[in-house]
Amino acid sequence: MASSRSLGLALVILMMGTTLTGCLGLAIQRETMEYMREDPIVRNIEDTVGWDYTFESNGIDSVLYKNETSIVFDETVSKLVINFRAQLPYSSAIEDLIGNDTNEYRYVDVKLWQPGVRESGGDPIWHVRATQDQPLERFDSFTKSDYISGTWIFEVEARGYGVTAPVDQLSFHDHFDVYATITKPCVYFAESHEIGECTYLSDLQ
Repeated sequence: MASSRSLGLALVILMMGTTLTGCLGLAIQRETMEYMREDPIVRNIEDTVGWDYTFESNGIDSVLYKNETSIVFDETVSKLVINFRAQLPYSSAIEDLIGNDTNEYRYVDVKLWQPGVRESGGDPIWHVRATQDQPLERFDSFTKSDYISGTWIFEVEARGYGVTAPVDQLSFHDHFDVYATITKPCVYFAESHEIGECTYLSDLQ
């Protein structure tokens, strides 16, 4: 009943605003619309960057893959998670056979740099290097004090083989996937956003 009365009152005020002229009428209409507007909803949204790559090679030379992307941190970021996996078939057997030289031809090396650290010659905040199979692992031990505002650099360098043989049992393809995900608040305004859309809180400040 209370909501019906409120809606009825709002409609009466809106009708009064349309009958009045000048600034008074506009002011009443504006106040009525503000009264009827839904409160914004704040949700925590995950923003993910990274790569999923399968090697394909010809001949005896391994393939080099390099890439990097930026991640913008601000004071609203509340969480950082990295997921990493490497698949280097037969890597243990090959290393036992011909030694650690395979570490130079089959590897996945991933680093995450805080703002300005790579340029100054410092150490990455996170670094992993795989030369053998590594099952999917989640890294989430970062603390709020680690989240320095600015542009971070997420980079990967990897070498691998991808062999498609006439016999399936002899085929193998090196592969890795690595993703960094930050969580930050996003504001949904019913009157201006479609379903699933929102505006990051940091963009409103």
